[in-house]
Amino acid sequence: MPLRSVFSVGLGLVLLALLQVESATPGGSSVQDLDGRVPIIVDTDMGTDDWLALSYVMSSTKANLLGVTIVGNGLAPCIEGVRNARYLLGLSPEIADRPIGCGSSWPMDGYASYPQTWRRNAADMMGETALLPQHEASYVDGPALLADLLANSPKPVLILAVGSMTNIATVLKLSPHLKKKVKAIVSMGGAIYAEGNLRVSGFTDTIRNTKAEWNYYIDPVAAQIVFESGVPIKLVPLDATNRVPLTEVFIRRTEQLRKAVLGEFVNRTFTWISQSGNNGEYYHWDPLTAVISLNPDLCNEVERVNLVVIADAGNDTGVSSGQPMSLFPYSSFEGERRKPLNDDTAGATVLSLTGTSVDVCLSADAAAYEDNFLATLGAD
Repeated sequence: MPLRSVFSVGLGLVLLALLQVESATPGGSSVQDLDGRVPIIVDTDMGTDDWLALSYVMSSTKANLLGVTIVGNGLAPCIEGVRNARYLLGLSPEIADRPIGCGSSWPMDGYASYPQTWRRNAADMMGETALLPQHEASYVDGPALLADLLANSPKPVLILAVGSMTNIATVLKLSPHLKKKVKAIVSMGGAIYAEGNLRVSGFTDTIRNTKAEWNYYIDPVAAQIVFESGVPIKLVPLDATNRVPLTEVFIRRTEQLRKAVLGEFVNRTFTWISQSGNNGEYYHWDPLTAVISLNPDLCNEVERVNLVVIADAGNDTGVSSGQPMSLFPYSSFEGERRKPLNDDTAGATVLSLTGTSVDVCLSADAAAYEDNFLATLGAD
């Protein structure tokens, strides 16, 4: 079968899965209309800071967690990402049965991927899951689960997007009527006035792109689709997260969380970050975004701007320590031949008069964020 035909069959299967879940109700039992709680879906790449963001949402009395959708092109591959998410949900028995799905292992177009070392660390989950079965027998398709949860929710749903936008873009592209079920997307991504964060010493020193942030660089086409969809977006970019670094004082404060199983996990995670020597370059990316999604007043500087996400063609073949080009599918999401994207600007969020109007959090109350995060997880 020609490669282009292979892609078409695959796209057809995804569309069929979306149609099936929208007409059925599996997973609907987890979609509850709880008074006073915000129905929320966490769409995640299951990296280290995603574990912390998810732990916060799991603990918040403001949130009704409907399910978790994992982007397969993120920091943890699907098999390990699903296993790790199931482990994490299991630390809170009352929500342990929430559905989990995982999407495509590839961006919609282009050749971006994370360094393999980072993916191995995320998959390993600090050794937390070493005693668990190393392979899930199966998992639900991520976009299909996302569509199901939106379709069955009695109220519009908040999507906390702390990874690439691939799952969300797939649903909006194949089932555009579901965008009316999205209350808003709160996304950790982009850099408005700040520089990008793709260059990391020892891993991606030679990358030319100094404008993009990782979540949007991994799949610029997906981010562009979401931005142009008309769904309300609130952005927590590097401008805000750069002002909330992880400190030794905060790490010591997480010792208060040891009285609960989930709190112990959060403390172990922050301690591991500290001992790995990364906390000097580590910021509260996804946890800050999770807290702001449920407590928007903690963002003390919001600017409404018009933005476009750059997804132009170019010569970017991905980071040298990432997935080789030869492993990527021949076809893009649209069925065309996959092409390199712009090696200077792919994934950049650029101010433009013709762009999408987005609420951007440029600065957050760091002290109030830390207090809220710790209190929600059970600190005194």
